[in-house]
Amino acid sequence: LQRAAMYEPVPADGSVPSTPEASTHVQRSHDEEGRQDMCCKGRFKTLAKMPTSIAFISGNEFCERFSYYGFRAILVIYFSRFLSWDDNQSNIMFNLFNMFNYLMSAFGGALADSPIGKYPIIVWFSVIYAAGNIVMAFTAIPGVTGTPPESWGCIIGLMLVALGTGGIKPCVSAFGGDQLDQSDKKLMRTYFALYYFIINAGSISMLITPMLRARVACFGQSECYPLAFGLPAVLMVIAILLFVAGRPRYHMVKPTRNVVVDTFKAVYLAIKLRYLRWRAGTEGGPSWLDYAAKDYGHEFVADIKVLKRLLIVFLPTPLFWTLYDQQGSRWTLQAEKMKMFGMGAIGDFQPDMMQAANTVLVLMMIPFFQRVVYPAVAACGINFTPLRRMTVGMVLCGVAFVVSGFVQLMIDDGVHMPGAAPGLSQIRFANTLTVPVNVTSSMIGALTVPQGISSYTTVSSGLINCTFTFGGAPVSLSQTAASTALYTVYLAQVAGVLQAVWSPDVFSSFAEPSNKGRLQFFNSLNETVALTSSPGDLSLTAGALSVTSFSDGEILSGDYTFRASSGAAIDMHVVGGALYTLALDENNRIQVAQDVAGNQVVPSCPGPPHHVPWCLALMAGVCALAVAAVCDRLRGRDSLLYHRSRIFVQRGAREHEGRDAGGVADDDGIWKCNCYPGCRVDRVLVAGDGVLRVCGHARRRHFSLRAVGPPLCLF
Repeated sequence: LQRAAMYEPVPADGSVPSTPEASTHVQRSHDEEGRQDMCCKGRFKTLAKMPTSIAFISGNEFCERFSYYGFRAILVIYFSRFLSWDDNQSNIMFNLFNMFNYLMSAFGGALADSPIGKYPIIVWFSVIYAAGNIVMAFTAIPGVTGTPPESWGCIIGLMLVALGTGGIKPCVSAFGGDQLDQSDKKLMRTYFALYYFIINAGSISMLITPMLRARVACFGQSECYPLAFGLPAVLMVIAILLFVAGRPRYHMVKPTRNVVVDTFKAVYLAIKLRYLRWRAGTEGGPSWLDYAAKDYGHEFVADIKVLKRLLIVFLPTPLFWTLYDQQGSRWTLQAEKMKMFGMGAIGDFQPDMMQAANTVLVLMMIPFFQRVVYPAVAACGINFTPLRRMTVGMVLCGVAFVVSGFVQLMIDDGVHMPGAAPGLSQIRFANTLTVPVNVTSSMIGALTVPQGISSYTTVSSGLINCTFTFGGAPVSLSQTAASTALYTVYLAQVAGVLQAVWSPDVFSSFAEPSNKGRLQFFNSLNETVALTSSPGDLSLTAGALSVTSFSDGEILSGDYTFRASSGAAIDMHVVGGALYTLALDENNRIQVAQDVAGNQVVPSCPGPPHHVPWCLALMAGVCALAVAAVCDRLRGRDSLLYHRSRIFVQRGAREHEGRDAGGVADDDGIWKCNCYPGCRVDRVLVAGDGVLRVCGHARRRHFSLRAVGPPLCLF
């Protein structure tokens, strides 16, 4: 409705001109205004009016947000993998860090309103912020805090970062507002829209730092936390330099009062005076806060009353944020136990990239809801107020956590360990010779074992006698197989003599989903052999004709090259939650068998990967049906969706006197008009020739508007 003044005014006598010339003029001006709006010329002109100091503040904010989001994204993975904390401990420390961030925001805001001013507060706390980033990057170097790494360096760095980010968070946006003419509301709106865009642009670091952590090997480790924490530290130093460089261009506004401190003082005074009046038995004013009006002024007390009402409105929001911030902790830890999918040239999707999905979805959903969902809801006559939107959002947030609970059940069900039924056992053979070996057993029968690792064979538990031959003297083996147990018989040759090594396979201890794969290594040579990974710090040592355990062979999921000290090597992709058996044969080659498949649920959609297109098709179909239903309702009632001024009018009676900007309406066929808050529709008239006229006012300016054309649905 702010654009109403651009249209041809309607005569004061209430008549509606219906000449073709008048109608053509109105339609032409409407189209020209639409083209200008699409080109965003007005916005570019507004941006050009920004003072140069805004460029320095915007650059500072981008670098600071890049630093914060990149730092925060890898934090819980750093706790669980580098410091080897369990999931609960990692989750607690992550949420403590977030809590102190926002507690320090109140402290920083109170300091900024003090005589010190915003500029020194931003500079001082930014230096503390950068120091915390540097401490985190330095103490993430293996060996700096000891082996295994201790947590004292991490705790110092987190405290400094929480103090720094909390101190500058409430100051930077307000300091930018100080640079602008407060009377130019359009310029102020443009600045804060730019500021919000910069915050979201800085969150791209939630994709970059996880990639640096996972895809760069440094200091002999498969993951590079010093680099992942070092990049946010560099960006924070750049943010300080940019902000200080703009010092000559800044307009410094001296605080006239400390709003935070005065608010608490006024509330305390009002409570004290109200209590004294109550003790004296005298009547009070209409509100207990009015007792502070004499000392702090009626206008300031009125602001406190507004704040009190806002606090009631936002009372449920801490519960929402309690769940919302779990995407950086519990959901990231849950994603660790999922099967990562490929993302082309940038590698596999990492668990700590989960948080970036939120930013991408927000940027996608905001225009969709503003342009499609909310107008469609308003066209259906539903008054979808901000409070109702908050309520629906919180309900959907709760539903999301119910869904994540079902996803966790799928993850837990996705790890299938091999095992035998009660009274039975399973046996397999790992032939490291270059020729097949014949096996004869009363319980297994006669079979030929080729080179490699065979699958399991089910036998009755109890005493098992086997005879092995491959051209030389036969070798006998007698062992007892326990009920439900699994065993591997490793066949090797030492000095021309066949050797049979009986080894139990203990899988049950690793039945839970994990972000790590596990290996056991059999050495068929008559000497000690060490197996190492590159990248990574895995090192297994197996004596002559011996096998290591799975508990010693934990390694993070990813691509590795495993090398034996004998010279053998093999490239492998390790899946989280999977179990592998590696056997070194007599030709100095490594044989591999995957005993457990590992994580099967992917983060992109609850279910196997082939469900992803189905989920997307379902979402697209639901949206299409909803839009079609709205359009059908609009056309069925011969209505007009007037898009440019955001007015939605439906055919009915000839005149409707309106006073509510919320657009409350019935389905009895009366005229109904909906417009955004801040405007009011006074009258809606329709002439016999179909010309529509809307009369009212917006932002204290009266307007008259008429539209020409057939009913239209712009979906």
